[in-house]
Amino acid sequence: MTDPFARFGVSHLSATSMLQFRADPALGVLYLIYKIREAGSPAMHRGSALDHTIGEMLEADAALDQEGARAMAAAHYDDLIEKTDEKYRPSDIKREREVVCRCLDECYPIVSDWDTPLAYQHPIRLSLQGIEIPVIGFIDLRYPDVVRELKSSARPRAGIVDDHAFQVATYAMAIRQESGAWPQAFGDEVVSTEERQALGTGGRRYRRQYSCAA
Repeated sequence: MTDPFARFGVSHLSATSMLQFRADPALGVLYLIYKIREAGSPAMHRGSALDHTIGEMLEADAALDQEGARAMAAAHYDDLIEKTDEKYRPSDIKREREVVCRCLDECYPIVSDWDTPLAYQHPIRLSLQGIEIPVIGFIDLRYPDVVRELKSSARPRAGIVDDHAFQVATYAMAIRQESGAWPQAFGDEVVSTEERQALGTGGRRYRRQYSCAA
């Protein structure tokens, strides 16, 4: 058998598994072959709750005001924490719940003006030359000529991090393969404090840090 993926029962790759292997091959093997996952965290559930709420906000018939969106995000976070088998420190749970609410308050004025996407959690499938199995994943927000990938952070960063850029670029490549045209790729960082950066001619237009373009 010459296909190493078939030999070890690996049916597909993901942006996450490729990033893990690039950063630490041993960890990548544990993830892909032995199906060993790193422990979760309240911060992970914070990101899931915010992604879910932003997806709901952008539904065609959504009528969520800021208070309702904040309540939805907090309730989804609480539900994820309740359903996990992992045990977290109460102080960590409380801290990340507060971050969920602050992030939602910061992003709501901008995100509520975004158009309704073609799809939320749009599935992708990318074939790479010389690799026997596909890369699969889900784009947070798919528009006709744009892909957006959401991340959350308690603190603003100076720019898009390499892993985030790799992930959204992978999704853009999949859309290019699917449609024949390159979409614009955006990595949007939802943060819990307002951090403005200038865009456009002369810095007259502004957007918050969570709108960093890849």
